[in-house]
Amino acid sequence: MVKSTVRFSESTVEEIESLVAEGVFESKSEFYRFASEYILDQLSDSYDPSTVDFDDIKADVFPEDQIIESAEDHESGLPFFESVATVRRFVVRGNPDDAEDFIDHHYATSSRDALLLEELLELYCHQYGVDRDGRD
Repeated sequence: MVKSTVRFSESTVEEIESLVAEGVFESKSEFYRFASEYILDQLSDSYDPSTVDFDDIKADVFPEDQIIESAEDHESGLPFFESVATVRRFVVRGNPDDAEDFIDHHYATSSRDALLLEELLELYCHQYGVDRDGRD
């Protein structure tokens, strides 16, 4: 294994320590490994988790009746995280109107994903100092 140092907020570490104390995870390291691999497993079709007992831990942490749904808009067929990256890319390149057109073209106006993407569009415009036509 490779050692990597990552800084977390105190409140995050306290919450992780409480999960370890409750026995949800055997150690903080197990939590960090599982959390990292779980996200990679969700985002990449080609990633194969190497954490020992990954599926058992996943079943304990996410009981079958509480499994997190795939982040994919079933109407558009697009992976949601790919859409987030596309919206961000448009904004970083100074094209927020193209990002808005992308959202409008691929998602129903009332869909949950469209609403989240619109909020992210606003956030990215603010973060990168990009103005949207006719908006403050």
